[in-house]
Amino acid sequence: MSDSRKIRVFIVDDSAFMRTALERMFKEDPEIEIIGSAANGKEALEKLARLKPDVVTMDVEMPVMDGLHALKEIMRTNPLPVIMVSSLTQQGARVTLDALDLGAVDYVGKPGSTLNLNILSLKNDLLNKIHAAADSLPKVPRLKIVPATPQRRISPAADQQIHLDRVVVIGASTGGPPAIQQILAALPPTIPAPIIVAQHMPKSFTNAFAQRLNLLCNLRVKEAVDGETLQRSIAYICPGDMQTRFMRRPDNTFYFSIGSNETEKERFAPCIDRVFFSAAECFGRRTVGVILTGMGEDGVRGLKNIKVVGGLTLAQDRLTSVVYGMPRAALEQGAVTRVLPLGDIPAEIELALRL
Repeated sequence: MSDSRKIRVFIVDDSAFMRTALERMFKEDPEIEIIGSAANGKEALEKLARLKPDVVTMDVEMPVMDGLHALKEIMRTNPLPVIMVSSLTQQGARVTLDALDLGAVDYVGKPGSTLNLNILSLKNDLLNKIHAAADSLPKVPRLKIVPATPQRRISPAADQQIHLDRVVVIGASTGGPPAIQQILAALPPTIPAPIIVAQHMPKSFTNAFAQRLNLLCNLRVKEAVDGETLQRSIAYICPGDMQTRFMRRPDNTFYFSIGSNETEKERFAPCIDRVFFSAAECFGRRTVGVILTGMGEDGVRGLKNIKVVGGLTLAQDRLTSVVYGMPRAALEQGAVTRVLPLGDIPAEIELALRL
């Protein structure tokens, strides 16, 4: 956004309490201007064309027209950065992932509608995401995903499957789920390494995300479990609200060491830096590190460490990133071997694993 004007925000929520609560939050930020609100998707569509906001916050469950239908229409007629406000439940996770596929920039978890202090827990997160969304490039999704087929069940012999000499680690934040989906859907079912994905996402969402990807990709996808042995040809999603590392056993197999963030107090859980540092320590130059769209700098130090030990480091380019914060920071700090459009990253991963 230009420094000369405020970020124009439009609020869509059927709860008068939530609309008031969000307005109060936004008014605390001098760089944000509230230009209007609506109680359902239909009312929002009627106002958006006239008001032309920079960012829209959109509730999911509303009467008359829900958030998904409104989002689809926005992306069809006049793409805007939309942040979904969704409940942190399994059903909420599935709907939110649908919204991200449809083009939503990001989401925040919606607290209960009772008058309590929980509503304040999302303030900083939401304000940060509004600023990031205002600088983002809204994109109408053009993913062409082919449902998984039985061929993905073909795998190397058990001994070959668990004795690893290389790994792929991917980190993403804002805009990450559709980008991760595009990468994994383009990979074959017999990748000769495990792929570990650290996406900033709460626990209630990561399992739903893994299940969704497992249905859409030929590569097997699952949520990582503490103590589980890493295997080739599997993509693991790091569980939300936890910290994930790898450890080596005496027989030279590797397993996940996953612990609560309560003791580590990292800002993000999963923390991308933690995953990248662990990969560099365990696999050294046989590590492929990928940093995707997202705000902030999580993953930058870890990616630089992968490069220092001789691994390949890839960053998504500006044009295909929803938010260019993490890839840009990695590039500026000398952590990137190669900058690529999102669509070229799967082939680069395959090439690196053949060398």
